[in-house]
Amino acid sequence: MAGMSVGKEQKNSFEDRLKRINKGAPNTMGEVHIGPRDEERSRKGKANNTVRMKSRKKKNVRVGEGSNWVLVPVAIMIGGLSVFAGRAASFHFFGDGGLMPIEMPVEALVPYLPYAYLMIAGVLALLFTWTFALNGMFRKLAVAAGFAGMLFGEAQVIEQFPDTYANFFSKDYVADVLKSAA
Repeated sequence: MAGMSVGKEQKNSFEDRLKRINKGAPNTMGEVHIGPRDEERSRKGKANNTVRMKSRKKKNVRVGEGSNWVLVPVAIMIGGLSVFAGRAASFHFFGDGGLMPIEMPVEALVPYLPYAYLMIAGVLALLFTWTFALNGMFRKLAVAAGFAGMLFGEAQVIEQFPDTYANFFSKDYVADVLKSAA
């Protein structure tokens, strides 16, 4: 029975509200659910006391977006290290007693073996340029400058660091390069 009386009270209050809304009487509930607003007009113009919070834009920092002061020397080193790694890979793959010695069926490749390190170094330089996002002409030129510098100045680097080269290649290789450079 208590449920019935609550239901009748809700129905009666709802009907009262509808009658007041239809008459145009003020809303006593404080909220407008059905019907026109109590106010004739909403505020005119913009609110004069609103506080707007400025939102900070997040920086989208991507790899390779550093300054040229940092990335150009890195690009030069990448170019030089590409030549060094290409020459070391070619030495260990195709040299005497290497991992992939050239046999008789592929003897046609023998004249091109001295240039194999250039192909390996070129692929490495392109991969490093792409990996480190060295975009822009200045950075790509820096990679090319490091590549060319190591290509033409390798004998001078071997003179400076013969033990390091002997660790990566062999003492005979270092001796041959130093003998041909002198």
